[in-house]
Amino acid sequence: MSLNQDRNDPLPWTRRIPHHRSVEHAETQVLRRALANGGVVTRAEAIAIGMNSRTIDRRLASGRLVAVGPGVMCLPGVLVNEISILRAATLALDAVASHESAGRLHRLEGLLTSRVSVSVPVRRSNRFEGVIVHQTTDLTGDQTTDIDGIPVTDIPRTIIDLAAILTPQSLATVTDQAIRMNLTTYEAVSQRLEALARQGKPGVTKLRKLLEPRLGGQFASDSTLETRLLRVLERGGLPLPLSQFRPPWLRHMNGRVDLAYVAQRVIVEGDSRKWHGTPEAFQADRRRDNLAQLAGWIILRFTWQDITDRPSYVVATVREALSTRS
Repeated sequence: MSLNQDRNDPLPWTRRIPHHRSVEHAETQVLRRALANGGVVTRAEAIAIGMNSRTIDRRLASGRLVAVGPGVMCLPGVLVNEISILRAATLALDAVASHESAGRLHRLEGLLTSRVSVSVPVRRSNRFEGVIVHQTTDLTGDQTTDIDGIPVTDIPRTIIDLAAILTPQSLATVTDQAIRMNLTTYEAVSQRLEALARQGKPGVTKLRKLLEPRLGGQFASDSTLETRLLRVLERGGLPLPLSQFRPPWLRHMNGRVDLAYVAQRVIVEGDSRKWHGTPEAFQADRRRDNLAQLAGWIILRFTWQDITDRPSYVVATVREALSTRS
């Protein structure tokens, strides 16, 4: 029987071993263990199941097992997809799947499939054929999880790692995708980033620039946003609106709006993600806007990015609304 025939046979050992039944059983169990684990098995697992070291060495010498790292073996020809390669690499290097590989394990799309990546502590063995091995000093156990038996960086850490290697556009796509899938929040990513950020860490500036408009300026409160908005309107030469106005249609819920030009029936709101980014807040804002429209008011909403980066747009929009009503 040729080697190729052996590979096509799911249980070749049990058909070729004329030894004692206990040996046959041990080898069958080792094979089943490897098959269940993507074709990968450790020497310690094989011995615990009942295969002795001499038999293991014979299987390695004959090519029916392939050594892929200290104490880590695989069946011939199984390292043909990312999952099996990651199983072998994380076991052999005591590593965690990271970067693009971690993103794919978390079901994120649009990452290069040609890059299989793991991370290890600095000064640990960093070679595994076909795998990019990143060395890191700040990866701790609370930043990892387990997917299909493979240790992998959690979503916030994965996004931080990807920030070092992706373009700003690709990073934004992946990050926003993770939020839409409810895998994490912008706040969680920001908090992890600030905990890990250090001078010279790749990707920190890029990720901060991405998160700021999405967070409404580092978790800006409504009062902070309102103050900045008033300053923009004043500097733009516009009359100052009334703050925290209670419109008639919101009296039943003791509701208020940020800023209002009452005579012109124009409402100006600053939207921060901290208070307006949840599904409940989004729904409530739509109801409030509909009530204002039915009462004959114009509602203008401006984001943190509008107020900080595009003040002229804010001023021009408010001026046009006031002019329309005048």
